[in-house]
Amino acid sequence: LSQSADTPFPMQTERATIVLKVRNLTESDRESLPRALMNLEGVCNAAVDVLSGVVRVDGAASDSELLRALSALGKQAVVVTHTRGAGGAAARPPSSSAAMRAKLFLRLLKRNANCCS
Repeated sequence: LSQSADTPFPMQTERATIVLKVRNLTESDRESLPRALMNLEGVCNAAVDVLSGVVRVDGAASDSELLRALSALGKQAVVVTHTRGAGGAAARPPSSSAAMRAKLFLRLLKRNANCCS
């Protein structure tokens, strides 16, 4: 099977869930960031948790597109987890070591965010 030049690779068009840790989120970011991210081609949903500093994006946008968009809004971000398509971590059983590490990491992030409030 050959891939034509017009057809993107499946990895580029599959829906993904990307979780980003974003520094210095404010209450106004709760509405403005999802609105800005939803303007990116391929983004189906975006949600901001200001207290934990986490932005969750569903869609077909790439990590680099999301990071560029957040940077253009003056936000520093890093990708925490990324699941894409049937081969992603979401398709694995919850007992997989990658899923356990991701779950533990998110718990630690939440605990750190809640420790000083």
